[in-house]
Amino acid sequence: MAGEDPRSFVEGLLVAEGLDPVKVRSIMQDNRISVSPDIVLKNLFFSEPKGSVQKPDVMDIDPRQIERGRDFMKENAAVLSAVEQRFGASPRIITAILIIESRLGTYPMPYNVVNAYANLAFVLDPAYWKEIQNRYADAYPQIRDDATSARAKRKAKWAVRELYHLSRIADHLEIDPLSISGSFAGAMGPAQFIPSSFWIFGMDGDGDGLADPSNMTDAKFSMGHYLRKFGWKEETSVEQKRRAIWHYNRSRVYVNTVMMLYEQLGH
Repeated sequence: MAGEDPRSFVEGLLVAEGLDPVKVRSIMQDNRISVSPDIVLKNLFFSEPKGSVQKPDVMDIDPRQIERGRDFMKENAAVLSAVEQRFGASPRIITAILIIESRLGTYPMPYNVVNAYANLAFVLDPAYWKEIQNRYADAYPQIRDDATSARAKRKAKWAVRELYHLSRIADHLEIDPLSISGSFAGAMGPAQFIPSSFWIFGMDGDGDGLADPSNMTDAKFSMGHYLRKFGWKEETSVEQKRRAIWHYNRSRVYVNTVMMLYEQLGH
């Protein structure tokens, strides 16, 4: 896009969050960071789970995924049992969420997570946001609405904090933060944790001394930790179970789909 590069603007915000200025500059000026308005548009207009044509309240799930889920529970019985013993989250609920989030860890994660969050954060540069509005108003008329602008800026402020936590996770793992891949929304690994959630709930499930969102065993334990925190219990009411899942993704369609898979995996 034409105009001033918003990267310098976001550098200042990240330094204000407490990150080292030299590290911030090396990240933000890396050629793997690109100014990509499509990431902003995807997050504003295409991030909500959608129901199917036949069942608008439930996502379209290939029935083969349910069979694969049953196989997954058998193949991973030992780890899933350990998660249930520690956190009370059954193999069925862990598997149901993994089916939706990453097709049991098989779905490709093509986005550079730092780049995804950086692009969301760029919206805090008023000149850049105005440029996006002018460029994409014909395709997305609602982009000029005050409500859309307010939501974009909330997401941008959130993205700055997520970049801070992502940097801390990369330091913990002793890896280049720009090597971490995920979704266009910045979610990482088979369980699709955002950095701040993984920083709080991430677990070292395999005993290697690291809590790694890309490690399937760590992801399962982290999911159990997260679900217990928000009230999941196998013996509790359906309403309480739905509330716990709601914290994982605040979408009624998402909650409906997880609960549908949870029930079907038990048959």
